[in-house]
Amino acid sequence: MKKSVILYITILVTGLTACNDWLDIRPESQTVLEDFWQSESQATQVLSACYSGMQQDNYMARMLFWGELRSDNLIAGNSPASDISRILNTNITPTNVYADWGAFYTVINYCNTFLHFAPGVLQKDQNFTPSKLHTLEAEARAIRALSYFYLVRAFRDVPLVTEPSITDDQNYYIAKSTERVVLDTIIADLKFAQKYARTTFGKGEYNKGRITLRAVNAILADVYLWDNQFDNCVAACNQVLNDNTLELVRGEKVINEVFYKGNSTESIFELQFDEKVRTNNIISQAYGVYGFFGVLNFPQQLTTAAGTFSPFIYPVGSTKESEKDLREYYSFASVPNDYDGYSIYKYAAVDLEESSTGVYTPILRTSATTVNWVMYRLSDVILMKAEALAQLTLTNNSKTEILNLVNKTYLRSNPLADSLQVSNYSDKEALERLVLRERHRELLFEGKRWFDLMRFVRRKNDAKVMLSYISFKLTGNSMGVSKMSVMDALYMPVLKSQIDINPNLTQNPFYTDENMSN
Repeated sequence: MKKSVILYITILVTGLTACNDWLDIRPESQTVLEDFWQSESQATQVLSACYSGMQQDNYMARMLFWGELRSDNLIAGNSPASDISRILNTNITPTNVYADWGAFYTVINYCNTFLHFAPGVLQKDQNFTPSKLHTLEAEARAIRALSYFYLVRAFRDVPLVTEPSITDDQNYYIAKSTERVVLDTIIADLKFAQKYARTTFGKGEYNKGRITLRAVNAILADVYLWDNQFDNCVAACNQVLNDNTLELVRGEKVINEVFYKGNSTESIFELQFDEKVRTNNIISQAYGVYGFFGVLNFPQQLTTAAGTFSPFIYPVGSTKESEKDLREYYSFASVPNDYDGYSIYKYAAVDLEESSTGVYTPILRTSATTVNWVMYRLSDVILMKAEALAQLTLTNNSKTEILNLVNKTYLRSNPLADSLQVSNYSDKEALERLVLRERHRELLFEGKRWFDLMRFVRRKNDAKVMLSYISFKLTGNSMGVSKMSVMDALYMPVLKSQIDINPNLTQNPFYTDENMSN
C-alpha cells in the first residue's frame, strides 16, 4: 500500500465560520513530523483537521448517499452521475466510486495521529494540562467512533485501524474486523468521550460544530440502537433529553432555523459550512438551489397524490396521520418537475411563505449561499428513545411514553391535528411502524432513512422486509428485486481496487466474482 512514507503534517484547516479563531490557526508551511508536536496550538490544529476532513466532498457525499440513495426517499433527478444512478437502481458493483471508503479512513488517521502524539505535548508545553488533553482526546475519539459507525453500517465488517500511518515498517495490509469488534471499539471510544467531553464551548457555533457531551450521548444512543442494546439506548437518550439547553423549534420555523440558518436550539451536532470558507457542494448538487434542479428527486409514490407508500395521510383506524403536515410542505415540492419526481426543498429552501388561505410555499436559497449539515438534532434523539422503548417489554405506561415521545415531533408539524392515541397502536408491530413512519417524516433527506430501514430489517432478519418499502423503485427490475431479497446485498461492496492492493482484504459475501457474474 505504501512503499515509502514521507510524512508531513499538512493541516487541512477550514473555519467553522469565517471568524472562528479556533480553526483559523494555520501553519505557514508543511512541517516535518518530528518537529511538529511542540505545543497545544499545534495539537489543536490536528484536531481541527479531523473536523475539516468530515467537511470534504468525498466524506459528505458518502454520508448522504450511503444513508439515502437505496432507500425509498430518492429517485433520479437532473442527470445524476452514472454511479449514483446505479446505486438508486440497486445495481451496485465493486467498481462503484461510492464503494470507496478512503475519505473515512483519512479522518480516522487524523484522529489516530492526534491520539498518538498529543500526549507527548504535555512534556513540551507547560500550559497544556492533562485535563485539556483529555477534553481534546474526547473529541478525537468521538469523531473516530462516528466515522467507524458510518463504515460498519454501510459495509458491516471493515478494517479496524487505531494507530496512525507514520513509518515504513507498519503493516498497511489490514484485514477486516468483524462488526462486533468494530462496534465494541466504537462504544469504548464513546464511553471515554462521555467522561471527558465538554458540556459547552461558550459560543453557539462551537457548541453545535464541535463534539460536546450531548453529541457524544446522541452518537452513543444511535450506536446502541443499531446494536440492539435498547436499555442502554434509552439511558443515552435520557442524558440528551435532560439537557435544558435543547429545545424543539416551532414547526413553521424549522426549515429556516434548523436547515437554513443552522445551529438552532434543537441542533446537537452539525458540520459547519460558510460560502466564504467552504461551501456544502454535495447538498447543493444533490438537492438543488434556486434555478437549478438537484440530481436527486423525491418519488411520486411517496407523495399524498399517490399515497400507496406515502408516510403522509396515512390511514390508522378511523383517522389519518399527517393529513396537513408541515413537513410535506417544506420537505419537497407540491407538483412534479421535468424529471418525473418532486424537487427536494429541505436544505434547498430558505423559509416558508404562508398565504392568506394557509398554503405554505417554500422560498429557495440562491447558489451563493450554503448550509450546515445537521448530523444529530433533538427530534432525532426523541424518536430514537421511542424506537428503543418499542423493542422492550411493553406495558401500558411504556406505550403511553412512546406515544408521548412521538407526539412531541408529530404535533409541532401537525398543529391542527389531535394527538396520536395509544388505542390505535396497541401492539409492538404497530408501535414499531409508527415510530418508523414518524422518523421518515421528520428526518427526510437527512442521511438517516436507509439506516433506519436497515435496523428494522436486521431485527426481522429478513431482507424481504426491505422490499415492502422500496419495491416501487424496482418495478420491471427483477434483478434488483432478487438482490434486495438477500441480507448480504443490503451492505456495500468493498472497492475492487482496494482488494487488488491489499491481499488480506476480502470482498463482502454478496459481491464475489461468482455472484456478480450471475
